Amino acid sequence: MGSNMQTGLLLVIGTILAAIGWLVLYPGDGDGAAATAQAILNDPTMSKIAVLMGYGGVIAVVTGLFFISRTMALAGGASAAYTSIAMVLFVALIASFMAGFGLEYGSAEAGSVAEGATLQGVAFAIGGAVGLVMGIALTLLGIGIAVEKNFHVIAAALLVVAGLCLVIGGFVDGDAGDVIEMIAWIGFMLGSLVVGGSNIKNSCH
Repeated sequence: MGSNMQTGLLLVIGTILAAIGWLVLYPGDGDGAAATAQAILNDPTMSKIAVLMGYGGVIAVVTGLFFISRTMALAGGASAAYTSIAMVLFVALIASFMAGFGLEYGSAEAGSVAEGATLQGVAFAIGGAVGLVMGIALTLLGIGIAVEKNFHVIAAALLVVAGLCLVIGGFVDGDAGDVIEMIAWIGFMLGSLVVGGSNIKNSCH
């Protein structure tokens, strides 16, 4: 399997797994750590599957984006100034998502709602910082793609929009913040699918 195919599969399959895990199976309602912990403990088996698919999918996607950034940075082209920074940020994000996975998986095994809520509270705190870092990384990669023109301009636009929305969403509360965050994640997933599909297509030629 070539590197293009590997990266493409990480992006495409990872996006699909993450979407199913977070949007379909995850029981948390986002109304706070205690409510989320209660929802998770109501069905711990399904929650574990959802967390595994959600975090596993996102980690796969971020790993794929790291490979894209690294390739562009090492090529030393016009995009290297942007992608070299994005590459480092994606490595940090992988570690952060691994920590989040451990905390949320642990909350599904908690002995009480209070214990689960404590773990969820830490996971939420990490998630807030992750959103800002991920927003910067996606924006830099999107700019790099626009400069390098190695993927379709739609991919660059989606990643930049997703990145900016993640950064802005970190400072906006309430329903407006939820809408901005949803736009960010949709842009992130669609952008990853476009880049991943392009890599798979190129590997078949």
